[in-house]
Amino acid sequence: MKSLCVVALLAVPLTTAFSPHFCLDKLAKCSATSNGNQEKPIISLVKAEDAAKIKKQAQGRVLVVNFWATWCHGCVSEFPEFVALDKQYRNKGVKIIGISLDQPSDIDSKVTPFIKKSGAQFDVVVPDMEDPKPVIDQLTPEWTGAMPVTLIFDQGGALVYKHFGVIDRNEVVGELNHLLNNPGRG
Repeated sequence: MKSLCVVALLAVPLTTAFSPHFCLDKLAKCSATSNGNQEKPIISLVKAEDAAKIKKQAQGRVLVVNFWATWCHGCVSEFPEFVALDKQYRNKGVKIIGISLDQPSDIDSKVTPFIKKSGAQFDVVVPDMEDPKPVIDQLTPEWTGAMPVTLIFDQGGALVYKHFGVIDRNEVVGELNHLLNNPGRG
């Protein structure tokens, strides 16, 4: 079965505080062993050097990355689309990981309640630093700071789609279906 990995990178300014939620290895194990029936997301902190590991873990799957923040109106308005994409594609090999750029100190007060209220079941990663640019640069050095941003990487890890602003769900679905039906496009 072809696999699809959808990663939502959530964006908001960060402090250097370390949270007990961090566990990239736990995230990797969950991602590697998930049978698509995960009931709640894992919320983790990530350092810049670990961001590339997320992309490498997706090798062989399509990876969708969405940068967003709880304070970004466009990001919040499109978030239900990623929840729907997760539900639509999870049993077809889709994996969504959210990387929130909210401050680590806001994980418990803002990020977790937002994720729970949204019904999202995909994992969320928050950069563990004041300036998230080093994490973002691991995935796209072309990012200007505009939000939201959605990136899609093919099964080989090549960036094949980028969109700055609120997504058009039909456009993203079309790209995902194309990649799933034509592996190795990138």
